[in-house]
Amino acid sequence: MAAATLGLASLPGGADGGDDPRSSDSQPVSQPTSAPQHEPEAIPIETTPPWLEDSAAASRVVEIHHAKVVEGEEIRDVLLGEMLTKSLLVLASATTAAEAWQHLLGAARRIVIKFNQVGAETLLTTDPLARAIVESLIEAGYAPATIALVEAPRNLGTMYGLGQASPEWGGEIRVLDTRVELAEYLYEADALINVPFVKTHRIAGMSGALKNLSHALIRHPARYHDNACSPYVGQIVGNREISSRLKLTIANTLRAVIRNGPEARPEDVVTCGQLLLGQDPVAVDAVGHELLMRQRRRAELDALFRVPYLEAAARDGVGRLNAHELDRIKIEFEGA
Repeated sequence: MAAATLGLASLPGGADGGDDPRSSDSQPVSQPTSAPQHEPEAIPIETTPPWLEDSAAASRVVEIHHAKVVEGEEIRDVLLGEMLTKSLLVLASATTAAEAWQHLLGAARRIVIKFNQVGAETLLTTDPLARAIVESLIEAGYAPATIALVEAPRNLGTMYGLGQASPEWGGEIRVLDTRVELAEYLYEADALINVPFVKTHRIAGMSGALKNLSHALIRHPARYHDNACSPYVGQIVGNREISSRLKLTIANTLRAVIRNGPEARPEDVVTCGQLLLGQDPVAVDAVGHELLMRQRRRAELDALFRVPYLEAAARDGVGRLNAHELDRIKIEFEGA
């Protein structure tokens, strides 16, 4: 892998206008209502996702918070790195960060870390979190050239001597009764780390762990926005080509978008000072959805809103959603 990250402008792009999959939050030319209409009949996913194969009866989600990790427009880098390490240790039941990464990624030879570019210039949290993740991986013994970033700042590749993700398209997967191409960088990876924002979404209800992958990894994502993206999101992420590679989700909730998403205007952004970590993306989204409702309630907005694709993903066996199925570990971090 060449020593440069994949720049935002060089990601795969659709041939027809408005159908650009360079981000999971790309919008179709004509935007359908987010209210669910008649939902297409789902096809059971072919293979049980790895995060449901272990003996645990619940999906672990680590919620770590520090009231001062975000100070105005600045992120306290050292503190953020300590929060990441602590949450990895708890998620993996490990004693060192290297042990935690080994547990989560195994002997991964090609690691792709997928961020989200929509709203990043306003949220201002991608760069510090990307650096924290990359530095932790390198310290754990993973070679920089085996790590590639997608939808992250260009300069990080040069800074760390990282690998480059392919801008091309690879094989096809089945989504209900259609077939769609996947981004080639997925096939290059044997470990995919998903780093979404948590935002409201005017079509899908919410953009989080699942949607950061579903509508970014496929070509022509606009074709799968009907019915509030349900059940397409879960059907895509639940496909074994994706689920077999997805090892970890680190939801970036240092700041969140509580209305008018997926774009981020300053007046729609709140500071949360949190990270959410888990292997089951449905479980992470369940906690992210609760976070958005809580923050909307504090802002005196309508707190209750449905995310049909999240409900469908749980129903179709992609992950766990209900409270009794979640092993939630809340950490009020006490670092300096």
